[in-house]
Amino acid sequence: MKKIITKLVMITLLGFLFIRCDKDDIELNHMEGYIVGFDPCTINHHYRIGYVIISKDLKDTLVTYNLSDNSFKMPASVLLNSSDTLYKISELYFQNYKNSAYFPDSLRYKYGVKISYSFPNENEMVYQLCTTDIIFLNLIQIVTKSATKN
Repeated sequence: MKKIITKLVMITLLGFLFIRCDKDDIELNHMEGYIVGFDPCTINHHYRIGYVIISKDLKDTLVTYNLSDNSFKMPASVLLNSSDTLYKISELYFQNYKNSAYFPDSLRYKYGVKISYSFPNENEMVYQLCTTDIIFLNLIQIVTKSATKN
């Protein structure tokens, strides 16, 4: 009987070694930067707006789809939840989306943000159907976990 209990304890302990908890394994990254543009497909097709964020040192350019309102609204809110609105971005800045995915140069440093983010797993990736769009963003996608004005 002792051998059976010992084996069960050993198997249980080994099982715990191989069990992963995805929440604990998420690596958070941090960045200070600026919201400099948007995914034009999201404007054209009325999807949740994808924002382009460039790092302060200009080394990284990323896109996130979870900073905007769940439904397409103008002026576009930059938020993580309804009580935490960082910015309201005017509809005027989105009108030139057929030519550029970026806000005018005069706005490059207007929307400073400090974010914590992770890279999306398969379930978190955002795929938009945008076959007729001229501008296609090929940027690294992130999932923003927290954001504050900077």
